[in-house]
Amino acid sequence: MKRYLSLLWLVAIGITAVAADKPVIANPVEATVFINGAELTHKAVLPLKKGMNEVRIEGISPKVDKNSIQVSLSDGVVISSFEYSVDYLSADRQTVNTKLLQDSIDIYQSQIAKLESDLQTNKAMQELLQTGVTHSVNVDRVNVTSETIEKNLNYYYQRAQKLAAEKASLEKQKTKTTERVAVLKKQLQQDGTKNARRSGVLNLSLMAEKNVNAQAVVRYFTDYAYWTPFYDINVTETNAPMSIVMKAKVAQTTGLDWDNIRLTLSTGTPSKSNTVPEFSTWFLRQQQVYATTAYRTTGAAKMLAAPMMEAMVMDNMVMEEEADATVQNYITATEQTLNVEYAIDLPYTILGNGKQQTVGLLTHKIDNAEYSYYSAPKLSSAVFLRASLPDYQNLSLLDGSANITYAGTYYGSTFINASSVENKLSLALGEDKQISVKREKVAEQSKTKTVGSNKSVQQSYKITVKNNKKRAVTLTLEEPYPVSTAKEITVELLDKTTKWTKNNSERGILTYELNIEPGESKEIVVGYTVKYPKDWNVNF
Repeated sequence: MKRYLSLLWLVAIGITAVAADKPVIANPVEATVFINGAELTHKAVLPLKKGMNEVRIEGISPKVDKNSIQVSLSDGVVISSFEYSVDYLSADRQTVNTKLLQDSIDIYQSQIAKLESDLQTNKAMQELLQTGVTHSVNVDRVNVTSETIEKNLNYYYQRAQKLAAEKASLEKQKTKTTERVAVLKKQLQQDGTKNARRSGVLNLSLMAEKNVNAQAVVRYFTDYAYWTPFYDINVTETNAPMSIVMKAKVAQTTGLDWDNIRLTLSTGTPSKSNTVPEFSTWFLRQQQVYATTAYRTTGAAKMLAAPMMEAMVMDNMVMEEEADATVQNYITATEQTLNVEYAIDLPYTILGNGKQQTVGLLTHKIDNAEYSYYSAPKLSSAVFLRASLPDYQNLSLLDGSANITYAGTYYGSTFINASSVENKLSLALGEDKQISVKREKVAEQSKTKTVGSNKSVQQSYKITVKNNKKRAVTLTLEEPYPVSTAKEITVELLDKTTKWTKNNSERGILTYELNIEPGESKEIVVGYTVKYPKDWNVNF
């Protein structure tokens, strides 16, 4: 009786369960990439029999937030339980391409070993040949004839030539084969993520009401992906529309290659902790005060330093041509409550090697950009073109680096500060060499003298601006003057100082708003007098 029941139990297991040793591969078909992280969607077809089924799904990322895993099945299939794990043994399974590379390397290395052996044999034969000829001549020096010597020498010469030619051929083959191995190893290293990969695994217990090929959808979140926005700013002329091409650098190291997936880029980042912050009581206590040194950078210095810093950030950025406008036909931008999503209706392949891949997004045509020029002659003789964008909030831009082209010429890079609270977005577009600025000291108005117990220092500078363009320009020019920090030091602007547009006396900066016609030159004179005790050392 017991034997009969055991047989029935074994038959039932065979009928109702699908063998778990035949895994199903679930390939990624969709990816929503956030600024940090991504949600992946896998799909697979599960051949199920009526009753209980044990199914093993492979091809899942080994870098998964387990709490985010969601599994859904069609045809009324019920999930009794599922368990996620990482198959560490799968690291030994190579992809076809990687195996071919490794096999090629092994074959070439075997050839190198044989070539090295042949070279050793060649060397031994040359040594043996030389020894043999020397021996045959020295065996009987008395009876040896000139004919014998000549015969031996001819034989040695012919054999030596043949061996030398064989050696040269072997060394050439070895060099070429070694170079080939080096190239294959670099390729194998580049595709390293395809080799020795682990696989995430889902083991599911499923109940099916009938025999069915159920559609399985697996969704989960992973931290190992990101995208970064960057831009191409194209300016043809300041009286023509500007274009801002929004692009993305997408990268992932999820342990999978995303082959021909549907890609969506989201400006949001899922939060793993959605707790609203609360205030705690703010208790005041006595604390030790330490002396600190404060450093301040002037607005002009920041203006000039920013492009240099941004150029450093963009040092490895490759300038790319403007995205084909037809790409926009495949992109749907949806503004949601917390983020903007760019759904791309084109298949993309993003390798899991961490390398950034460029994805073209949208092109914005800006018709109302306001252009102006800026110069701080004391810091630099360069004149910078700036653009102000009103209503930039409607563009849904993000903070990011931008390449600049002006009239088809690459002018370096800048930074789009889309999170600015200003009403207009300001962009530094680069240097315009068609506007020249020269700053020089006026010798006759610069002197130092001592009056009683005080020293008086007078300095004056002339700034010449010339517009070499064929149209009028508006230029904002800033020139600093010293600001006193002690009552014993007084600073006065000279009467000959050109009347300014704005005077920031706290920072010591004069601002001039100049309208300059084509070919016109304008001069600005800035002078000041500083008086202080003659025994003081004042920083000039």
